[in-house]
Amino acid sequence: MHLVRTNRGFTLVELMIAVAVLAILLAVGIPSFQTTLDKRRLTGAVEQLYSDLQYARSEAIRQNRNVTVYFTGTSTWCYGMDDDTSSACNCSSAPGNCTVGGVQKVVAGTGFRNVTLSENTFASGNVTFDPRRGTASPQGRVSLQSSAIGTVKVIVSSPGRVRICSDDVPDYKPSSGSC
Repeated sequence: MHLVRTNRGFTLVELMIAVAVLAILLAVGIPSFQTTLDKRRLTGAVEQLYSDLQYARSEAIRQNRNVTVYFTGTSTWCYGMDDDTSSACNCSSAPGNCTVGGVQKVVAGTGFRNVTLSENTFASGNVTFDPRRGTASPQGRVSLQSSAIGTVKVIVSSPGRVRICSDDVPDYKPSSGSC
């Protein structure tokens, strides 16, 4: 009586084909994954800025004092908030002076790789929220850009309304017209 042995492994040819298929899938998938990461970073930076501007406005009303948001830089950018006019808030050189209610409020763009601050139309680079009605002075916008995705604008109007829009990023396109 003879026992029949069956091969239960892979041949070298089958293994090479499996590696080739895996290499093709990775070559196709990695660029798409990088684009997804860049989009998430841009979205994170925009939503962080939007919520911080809303926070600055609400703190101005709550504390009954002006709250100013200061922007610094473009490719290596940051912003900080301050409710004290006696010390200058500079998020890159004096972040300890950027406090609201005694808590340091600084956001560095280094946390959002490949996202740059491409435009700041606020006079003197900052916006101040008034405590009486939460109005903003001056009105303006900050544009955050990812070269792979596009540019998203965070706009602050005189009444203190903060909104997000973009002419080239589908998730932020306004329902009618342009930004």
